[in-house]
Amino acid sequence: MSAGYVAVGWSPGKKRYDTVVWGGAALYLALFVGVGLWVRPEITAETLLIRAFGTLALTLLHVVLAIGPLARLDRRFLPLLWNRRHLGVTMFLFALAHGGFALFQFHALGDRNPLVSLLTSNTQWTSVAQFPFQQLGAAALLILFLMAATSHDFWLTNLTAPVWKTLHMGVYLAYALLVGHVALGVLQDVASALPAALLGAGALALVALHLAAAAKGRALDREVAGHAADGLVEACRAGEIRDGRARIVTVGGERVAIFRYDGKLSAVSNVCQHQNGPLGEGRILDGCITCPWHGFQYRPADGASPAPFTERVPTFRLRLVDGARVFLDPRPLPPGTFVEPLRLEDAIREESKGSVKGGRDEFFVGYLPVPVGLARFVRGVASVALVGLAAVAGALASVQRPLGQGEFAWDTETEFCGRLQTVPVPGLWVTASIETSEATEATEEAGTPARPPSGATAVSADTPFTGAFLPLVGSGKHGPDAQLLAAGDRDLTLRGHRIERYGKRLIEVTGEAPRAGKAVADPGRTPPAQVSLGHQTLRGEIVDSKCWFGVMKPAQGKAHKDCAVRCISGGAPPAFVVRAAGPQGDEHTLILLLVAADGAALGSRVLDLVAEPVEIEGEVSRLGDQLVLSTDPSTIRRISG
Repeated sequence: MSAGYVAVGWSPGKKRYDTVVWGGAALYLALFVGVGLWVRPEITAETLLIRAFGTLALTLLHVVLAIGPLARLDRRFLPLLWNRRHLGVTMFLFALAHGGFALFQFHALGDRNPLVSLLTSNTQWTSVAQFPFQQLGAAALLILFLMAATSHDFWLTNLTAPVWKTLHMGVYLAYALLVGHVALGVLQDVASALPAALLGAGALALVALHLAAAAKGRALDREVAGHAADGLVEACRAGEIRDGRARIVTVGGERVAIFRYDGKLSAVSNVCQHQNGPLGEGRILDGCITCPWHGFQYRPADGASPAPFTERVPTFRLRLVDGARVFLDPRPLPPGTFVEPLRLEDAIREESKGSVKGGRDEFFVGYLPVPVGLARFVRGVASVALVGLAAVAGALASVQRPLGQGEFAWDTETEFCGRLQTVPVPGLWVTASIETSEATEATEEAGTPARPPSGATAVSADTPFTGAFLPLVGSGKHGPDAQLLAAGDRDLTLRGHRIERYGKRLIEVTGEAPRAGKAVADPGRTPPAQVSLGHQTLRGEIVDSKCWFGVMKPAQGKAHKDCAVRCISGGAPPAFVVRAAGPQGDEHTLILLLVAADGAALGSRVLDLVAEPVEIEGEVSRLGDQLVLSTDPSTIRRISG
């Protein structure tokens, strides 16, 4: 309890709690990243972080949801409940990191606002296989944000406990949305059954714990029998209540806590005004009823918190019959109403003298030292939780599917010299070499041998690029700049980053190099004609060429669908991936650049078919080392697998 608001009321217990939580999170992330890089060294950093943060947040959410019923079933878990809000906010921060990285990875740097893209890139709500799972995750993240933002006691006081509690019950809706987010998303793209098994086991465990806690609560809700003529009900016998503790009874549908203290009995509502905690499971400390959840205190005679605090709970009248039978008036009095305590006879007072000392009756309040036995139990639980976190991290990181061997030379800018060709897709025939930097010009004028500028590699006739046709893409999720293509086919020199997979290459254009007009074509290297390979009907998946060739991993499937939609919408050439068994029984992958037979832009006409199994019929041709599939987009057909 506090008479004023502070950002965080730090105590030694809270510091230890948060140290364990953040230490466990750091252990999880380190193991996930380490094992992930060891198993899949080809994985990109952003993909690894998205998966690490997402799986950690979901694991912590299971812990958050388990603490409540565990504390109801066994009071020794109450120290974990004490700072559960810290754990919840921590979980939200990791979920936010997951969502932020994913939003940038799949939706930023495109032709739409990332948030608009998130809501509109996939709208196939009637398809289980293509259901827009990212929107489910975004809705869950919004709920978790509202909970984290209102977790402080300032909001609890100003919203009132019932409203605040209702808002925070939204965690169950968020959990359901996240289960759908995972089941309809990543679980459809993983080869191992382990992630689904872990998610299913976690969900079943939570259901079992909540049902067990509810069953225990229902036992408390049995109405007491035995009514007196004046409307009072017989609640219990005085000797059944231990000194310093309470007996919880249900009358008129409301739980009432009858406390025994200093040879007296008093009855108050069982509901704490802070977070609806069960006062009857607390005990008397310093003459006050102390809530077991967060230590809020009330005087037993009038249900009012000691000054300067203002919380109050309803009180109830009691009557003692035959010196031992306790009768209760089921009509609650206004909160804070003083009721003269019942005084017990000396014989009854001695019945439970000293009964609350030692053993399993150790009582925890976060602002007091933790009892020795309880501290030992909590340390054991924390150790098991840390081992479990480590096991989950290692297991999930180890079953990631192969991501392909594409390469994106984002840290090396190369100068490509050749002839620009704008159809069937914008690309560059690498036909000659030229050095165009100001540094090169200066060395030539000084009479010294020319060399490429630092950080750039000039293409020469003996490089693997020479003679190749390299399709062009722009930065981010865009195609090549329109001004570059406006002048039509011509000789020029481009600066860009190489993207390569299976020996096929693209150029991410960063700019047109100076002296482009002075490019000298090699007469022995002329662009070959586009050669027809006949009419074909192929089955595969439409992807964006930029990501699939090496910029992102994975670059296909449902997990990458929204990113592929943004890239193709932004002008990156669509591609068609066909997989079949190779001659040695291994998987053979065929990649074809996809164009429209009518010569019009194809991108916008295939967006709703991206990342799905489809069948395409059209003319296949060879353009240098690239294959091209020309088709009528209206004939593309979805297939079941």
